[in-house]
Amino acid sequence: MSTLLLLFGAAVVLVSSTIGFINAFTMDSSMPGMPMEMPRSAASDPLMGMPISHMPEMFVAGIGLVIVVIGAVGRGREASPASGSARGRILIGTIGTAALTIDISKTSTLGFVIPGMREEYGLAAGTASLLAVAGLTGTATGAVLFGVMADRIGRRSAYLISTLGFTATSMCGSMPTFAGNIVMCGLMGVAVGGLAPLLITLLTEAIGGRTRGSVVVALSVVATAVGYLVAAGSALWLEPIFGWRVLWLIGAPTGLVLVLLTPLIPNWNADRAPATEADPARPRNVRTLSAGLQRAYALLIGVLTFGLTTWVPSLARAGGVPVSTANLLLTVAAVAMVPCALLFMLGYRKFGPVAVAVGLAAATAVLLLALTGSGAVSAGSWVSALALVAALFSVNTMAAVFLPIAADLSDSAGRGRATGTVSLYNRIGGLCGPLLLAGLVSSASDVLVAVSILALLCAGTAWYIGRRHREAKLVTESG
Repeated sequence: MSTLLLLFGAAVVLVSSTIGFINAFTMDSSMPGMPMEMPRSAASDPLMGMPISHMPEMFVAGIGLVIVVIGAVGRGREASPASGSARGRILIGTIGTAALTIDISKTSTLGFVIPGMREEYGLAAGTASLLAVAGLTGTATGAVLFGVMADRIGRRSAYLISTLGFTATSMCGSMPTFAGNIVMCGLMGVAVGGLAPLLITLLTEAIGGRTRGSVVVALSVVATAVGYLVAAGSALWLEPIFGWRVLWLIGAPTGLVLVLLTPLIPNWNADRAPATEADPARPRNVRTLSAGLQRAYALLIGVLTFGLTTWVPSLARAGGVPVSTANLLLTVAAVAMVPCALLFMLGYRKFGPVAVAVGLAAATAVLLLALTGSGAVSAGSWVSALALVAALFSVNTMAAVFLPIAADLSDSAGRGRATGTVSLYNRIGGLCGPLLLAGLVSSASDVLVAVSILALLCAGTAWYIGRRHREAKLVTESG
């Protein structure tokens, strides 16, 4: 009965989301309740919001999602055997990386949505930052909720609920008001926030062995780069035609693909996780000792990443760089991250997670301080835009590393919860980032100085994590 409820609810969500997606592109502006005069922008044929009364499929999708949750909880945990074949692990790794890419692209879309939304609704920077706050509040909630859910009801069921929620809330692209967008962005954040730590957990368990940390870091960097590339590319090619709303709506077809991949997702649980645990040279008390420090590092990374991601597109445009050019620069930065994944994998294997974290943070701070201290940033809008893109490249790479490190250092019995908790602290930091930088969006130099200071704090925290690791390991070996 529980399985039937789960399948029926999933079908309801998918059908409703498909109808909502189609209606967004085919709605008739002459219908009662539609605005008589649609706001125009740089888009040639921008989409518009529609009255809530014309979106019954949104409420039907919500009911379907509740049915799925009831079915999943009623069915409980169903362990599936771990795939020991190389082909099975490659398949899981590919699916997990692809899903993580789509998840990251949706989070990155916030920065590209805000400029168009500000223009349509006439919003100040501080008011527009409420959208990012709502989304990040949702992701913080989702990180904890799905972290616990992954350990309680299994990875596969948690994945299905998250991807269905992601698909259903993509209809926020049709919201008529800014308040409606805030509510839907928060709900989407709950689904997206649970997906990232869950996928990192799946990748860590699928790969296993001594190399799992370095491989998952490389996959995470690739997913972060391609995810941002998808967001930037969508803004570059689709936003000029359909307007900013299309950047939300495209989540429906991509979410549908993720849902259809659910049967291929392993359902490993805490008591049935693959027996490929952490390196025995890394004692349990060493891993536990650094938990609080990892959360502090994740908190600072959240401030950096989400603050900069939210405002870089707006800063680039405010500096006089054309919209298409700014989006192109951000796309190029995302492409450059892909070949760097191999370098980070090699660095992780040779120097370890702490050294990689310290190096990334320190390099980011030195680069940005050099650019601002030399006066290069104020030399022209192009130099300023390139400096912002370089900063975004660095902090996105830092963000791609912290969660795989947490998963690699945790025990299988609580890996879902551990990665969810670390992700929670990252999202809490992200809540502060957009608000912190909102008052600086008129000056690229001020933003880069603020980011440099935060990067130095990240480097110091990571260095202290490494020091505590070494001290605890010496104590363990001498005892």
